Amino acid sequence: MELIEIGKAIAELTTTTVIIAAVIYLLIKYFSAIIDKKVKKGEEKIKETQVEHLELGSIQLLKDIHPYFTKIDNLIEIKLPITRIGGPVRTLIFRDILKIFYETSKAVNIKLLEQNITLDNFLQKNEESLNEIVCQSKSKMREEGVPEIVIEKFWQWNYKRHEYIAATLSDIDSSTVFHSAIEKQCAALNLYQNACYFVLMDAENTLKNLNGDLTGTIYKGQVVESLHSEEN
Repeated sequence: MELIEIGKAIAELTTTTVIIAAVIYLLIKYFSAIIDKKVKKGEEKIKETQVEHLELGSIQLLKDIHPYFTKIDNLIEIKLPITRIGGPVRTLIFRDILKIFYETSKAVNIKLLEQNITLDNFLQKNEESLNEIVCQSKSKMREEGVPEIVIEKFWQWNYKRHEYIAATLSDIDSSTVFHSAIEKQCAALNLYQNACYFVLMDAENTLKNLNGDLTGTIYKGQVVESLHSEEN
């Protein structure tokens, strides 16, 4: 092959290569644009969903997603049945007052989440619910027949918890860390969750400090035994 023919072949090959490269480049740009468009559309959809949840349902959704409610259920169903304070009747009182307290706390907080909680009424709504827990729990304990001395002593211990929760709710309300009602309400539920085991110890202290005062009284037709009595 002569040099002129070789040159023509190289030129034709180079032109073809350039055209193929240009086509590939344009295809890449085209599909990249489509992918970018889909990604942006997906991100916008996520943002729209987040905004919708924040505005329409976030606080209500805490009923299903916050671990406070599961912890209450676990305490009632697992912890209380295996915990003993002295003999069987004293233990029964222990379990009854805690079951009432935990169930009431859960119900009142669920009711709270169903209300229209805003940044402006957060503290008021939560303080009302906190006081409602105390009032309802006392009333239900009396209906259950729990000795009055046990109710009063339990709330003497628990009042420290009540004051701490009330003060911390006020701190949450005034804090600049939280920027939305759902953030504040989530922090409030965290507070209740952290207090769960302290309430358990409040009940234990109640029964231990009422040894002589409670021994020999009647609860649900049974005589309350000494703190150090063992279950047969």
